[in-house]
Amino acid sequence: MHITFVTTHFPPSSGFGGVCESSHGLTRALARAGVTVDVVTSDATMGSRIPFGDFAEVEEPNLRIFPFTYLASEKSCFSYHAIRVLHKQVPKSDLIHVNGIFTHPVTLGAWFARRRHKPHLIATRNGLDPWLFNIRRLKKKMGFKLYAKRDLEGADCIHATALQEVKACRAFGLNGPFTIIPNGIDPLQYQHLPAPDVAEKQWPKLHGKTVVLFLSRQSPQKGLDLLISGWDEVRQRHPEALLVIAGPDYMGFSSKVQRWAHRSADPDSILFVGGVWREDKLALYSRADLFVLPSYSENFGNVIAEALVCGTPVVTTQATPWKDIQKTNCGRWVPVNRQAIMKALGELISMSDDDRREMGRRGKKLIMENFTWDIAARKMMTVYSALINGGRIPRHPQPFACSR
Repeated sequence: MHITFVTTHFPPSSGFGGVCESSHGLTRALARAGVTVDVVTSDATMGSRIPFGDFAEVEEPNLRIFPFTYLASEKSCFSYHAIRVLHKQVPKSDLIHVNGIFTHPVTLGAWFARRRHKPHLIATRNGLDPWLFNIRRLKKKMGFKLYAKRDLEGADCIHATALQEVKACRAFGLNGPFTIIPNGIDPLQYQHLPAPDVAEKQWPKLHGKTVVLFLSRQSPQKGLDLLISGWDEVRQRHPEALLVIAGPDYMGFSSKVQRWAHRSADPDSILFVGGVWREDKLALYSRADLFVLPSYSENFGNVIAEALVCGTPVVTTQATPWKDIQKTNCGRWVPVNRQAIMKALGELISMSDDDRREMGRRGKKLIMENFTWDIAARKMMTVYSALINGGRIPRHPQPFACSR
């Protein structure tokens, strides 16, 4: 198979959240499985541009990157140059994978696929989620009517990472066909975790504390208002608990989060560490006693999978597609309200270290057996094969049987 993968941002780009990371994880795994992957993406990174030569460092066997220069908006990446790149790449491919909606590059990718009569699928990447849609609602509503609806209706398949994305699409009058393939992670990146004291050397305040870790973008979607407004309740019962908030700012929202923290009864029990990557990120996962993501909306929640594969129990909300956490008893999956989140945090903090470690082992097993990028890529190959050969699109595909 030879595919063109169209995405707005791709490493070494950073600052654009999980869509960028998941693009990299999926395409790398597809390339390892023998698929020839040509990535068409912008040169945008947060606050800067990526020199074209830097993309060569990300390329691997079977994975090539064809960047274009964006003209306006590092988020939506309007670009005339993208037209030239797609005009050259699309005819060479068996299939076009459009990763996202609403931005200019992915709209162009869908248009070129239709014009060239190439089989193609579009991943919505939670773009139609009701909660997120209300942010800049008028702009998104216009974008949906003007081009996104046409793109999605014209696709041969719509890729969702969870059932809730399918429901969101149906609410907009879209009938598919749909395939549901969750994101994954690369377990090799988490095979050798730093010792817990590595994080304590970096942040001495962690020493002797029961560490509750939040690690994600600081944005309204992530439920930090629920977490911080209820944190005093947790501290009253568990004075040894320390809330660590890690992750980059999103559109100035972190300043509001820090104001909430300063108004709490014990501001010193909340530690802000900013954005963390690579070893610092792994060190925090290793040191954390439990992980929390109290989101109002998630199509997957990459950080949940990361925490679980690191053996850290997770508390998250039913706005995430992680019912398996409750089924396998590797954390808590609770309603989206402050009381439920605080109760769950209290329950896990009250557990013994051994009980939490056992939870962590179950969580790691869950990820390794169901949510790696290699599994996701082989499921995607099953869908690709059906699209290329005119077969039925499976709603829940089985992994493709690779000969490699």
